[in-house]
Parts: sequence; C-alpha cells; structure tokens
Amino acid sequence: MNRIFSIFGILILVFSCKSTGQKNNPEFKLEDKSVNLYAFIGKKISVTAFDPNENNTETVKDTVFGEVFESVPYIMDYAYSCKYKVIQEVFNELKTDTIDFIAYNHYGRPGFEKYENVILYLSLNEKKNKYYQQKYQFDPLKKTNNKTWKGLNGESIKELFTNKKQGVFTARGLFEK
Repeated sequence: MNRIFSIFGILILVFSCKSTGQKNNPEFKLEDKSVNLYAFIGKKISVTAFDPNENNTETVKDTVFGEVFESVPYIMDYAYSCKYKVIQEVFNELKTDTIDFIAYNHYGRPGFEKYENVILYLSLNEKKNKYYQQKYQFDPLKKTNNKTWKGLNGESIKELFTNKKQGVFTARGLFEK
C-alpha cells in the first residue's frame, strides 16, 4: 500500500512541476497568422557568407517598350546563410528550436551577428520554403538580473516589437496603418 502512495506521490510531483524556461513562459508573445512575420529572441549558431549569384538561374520576363525579354536578375547585396537558436518566440510560432534563414545586406556583414542575443524578424517565402530576414531589422538584447530580456536602452520586448510594428513594418505593408 505504501508503494502505491509513493508512486502516486511521484506522479503528482512530476505532473505538477512547471517548467521555468523562457520558451514556455514568455515575457511577451503575440500571434497573427495573417501576417507573414516571425519575431523571436535568438542566439547565434552560425552566420556564413555566400555568393547569391553563383547558381542564379531564375529568369524574369520583363516588358520594355512593348517588347518582352528574359533576363537573370543580379543580386547586389551581400548574402548570409544564418542559423540561430530560438530562445523565445515573440510574434507568431516557428515551431522549432533552431531556425535557418537568409539575410541580405548592402553594407557587408549583418549588424545582428555582433550580439549574443537579438530579436530577429523573418518572413517566409512559401514558394522557396525559406525564411528571410526583414532587411536590417533586429534588436540587440541583454538579460537583466531578474532574468528578463531588455533592449540595450532598457526597452521591454513589448516596446521593441511595438516600435517595429508601428514603424518600419507598417511602412512595409505588413500591418495596416
């Protein structure tokens, strides 16, 4: 009989324990599946440069002065294949612990790679089944003594996301004005 109570007690303990991990207990998280945007707190695994024109065989049909011609587009940005650990989702759900994405930058190495933890903003190209960074958009983060995330100037996750949403992402047409 004591054995049954012991097993029952252990089961109660196991099922009543709550994880304290950030991913299960986010400070701030929104979801709107109608918006092609994924924001998350990430930690860099790798950022690797590649030539975006190396195997560029995609042709584009264009009409100039009533004539149709095909051309291969030339990408003038630097391109990076990135892999990040997903620490906490902020906007929409990625459903993965790590994420691979492409970042383009006209100025060289992407600024976000200098920081250990950042909020990154991605969109999914469903045709190619690849994620792409919203160009130049990221927020560096630091962890406070009470284990919460803050921007480098003390902004909350909610403030950082809201500023992007009401600013650049509304201007880019991701959110209504």
